[in-house]
Amino acid sequence: MKRVFYKYYTHKNVIMLMMGISIITLFNIATSRYRIAIDFESIRCIQEYSIYLVDKHDKEPKRNHLYMFNSKNLLPIYPKNTKMLKYLRGMPGDTVTIDHNDNIYIENQYIATGLSLAKSKLGQSKNTFRGTTVLQENQYWFLGTSSHSFDSRYWGTVKQSDILGRAYGLL
Repeated sequence: MKRVFYKYYTHKNVIMLMMGISIITLFNIATSRYRIAIDFESIRCIQEYSIYLVDKHDKEPKRNHLYMFNSKNLLPIYPKNTKMLKYLRGMPGDTVTIDHNDNIYIENQYIATGLSLAKSKLGQSKNTFRGTTVLQENQYWFLGTSSHSFDSRYWGTVKQSDILGRAYGLL
């Protein structure tokens, strides 16, 4: 009787061990491709969502899709390499204009308005950020959905190598 119990107990341990290894393997596969990102800011730049799923394998830039990227020139508001989530609005070759009324146009299409952070957060005149530019190769223009979003209208373009993955709003 002891011998049968011992074999059953060992078989059960092997099954539990295999299940544990399988769960760990699935977790590693999932986290190597996906990441959960949470926006804890009180005033969110993307007003519709605060929790995102980021696909780290989908880095191909497509207009109007949401992406996570490493920031570069966000001082004094955020440190270098802060991970940001914004919509890709401008692609290489596009003409971006911020007019005297603070309206933002990409390829003559109205996209957004506002330079509310120029003076209040950056201590600079709005004129510093107004003007027209043509995006060069490997330059991408990102915007949030809020007029209070700290985005490309203030700090310029993002390189494709800084894009970490496409993001999907969850909640």
